[in-house]
Amino acid sequence: MKRSTIKDVANRLGVNPSTVSRALKDHPDIGLALREEIKRVAAEMRYTPNQMAVQLRQRQSHLIGLVIPEITMFFYPSVIRGIEEVLEPRGYQLVMLPSNESPLREAQNLRFCGENQLAGVLISFTRHTSPADGLSLLTRLDMPVVVFDKSLPDLPFDSVILEDEEAACRATRHLIDSGCTRIGGIFGSPNLLITQKRLQGFRRALSLSGLPFSEAMVRFAGDAAEADLCVREMIALEVIPDALFMMSDEIVMGAYPAILRSGIRIPENCSVICISDGFIPGCYYPGISYLHHDGAGIGREAALRLIGLIESDRSVALPEHRMVNAELVELESTNPVLKGD
Repeated sequence: MKRSTIKDVANRLGVNPSTVSRALKDHPDIGLALREEIKRVAAEMRYTPNQMAVQLRQRQSHLIGLVIPEITMFFYPSVIRGIEEVLEPRGYQLVMLPSNESPLREAQNLRFCGENQLAGVLISFTRHTSPADGLSLLTRLDMPVVVFDKSLPDLPFDSVILEDEEAACRATRHLIDSGCTRIGGIFGSPNLLITQKRLQGFRRALSLSGLPFSEAMVRFAGDAAEADLCVREMIALEVIPDALFMMSDEIVMGAYPAILRSGIRIPENCSVICISDGFIPGCYYPGISYLHHDGAGIGREAALRLIGLIESDRSVALPEHRMVNAELVELESTNPVLKGD
């Protein structure tokens, strides 16, 4: 059903649209009887003001664009909950703009934010967005921007991301401390900063412990199906890993069942650890040890940063980069070995 406009109400009553507008605002220039009749007809026609149009006319948009790679059960529902906890009490509303892992769709979403003069943008990039394209897209926007989770190198915008390198290093060190020596890793898209940092942390942990880094023990997966293939390739090696670090929940969803199907016992034959928002690890048995990537916390922090930019009009200060720590949660998939046994 077509939405009624202020012109439709005015035509029904034979008055000017401006008269309808003033009557709905209880302007004293409009007589009480006409005001009541206009309100009755507007209600009958289910007319409601277009709040975006009103805000644009007033140059006071309270709409925030949330540009994310995709809407899945992983991580982003928690992020959205955290963002809304900040925005709702302050009178801001969220406009969801999933990019479906398409840089083209991502560009269209950002163009929508610019053309509709939204108050600001929160963005997590697709796995296919290049650093040059990401920078070009954001610098065209004349509004505050905060990047979260999946960032790109050297962007001159505020960001809120996990201490990715440190989290991966701690996860890998936990495997090493439990007695593992042949440690493999499954990572996400290699062009993303999040992947690069987590790979650096993985390599640093091996180096600090005097263990070799082997290219054969490292794989990259764009989704759960590719992660499944990565596991099948790794367990076909002449020397298979005795531990695996998995970079994200999506990788876990493909890789962990593949290990269980293979007959490899966890943690007796292979320990597993991941970085996770915390829900997926408890859905499997044995439960998966993880470094907690707090989506709600990152969402709250990113939203607070953005509101600060909007309301302070901070246009000349240097960008601020907030790094969020991750806490280790030990479940059954890692089995510490007492030193000296």
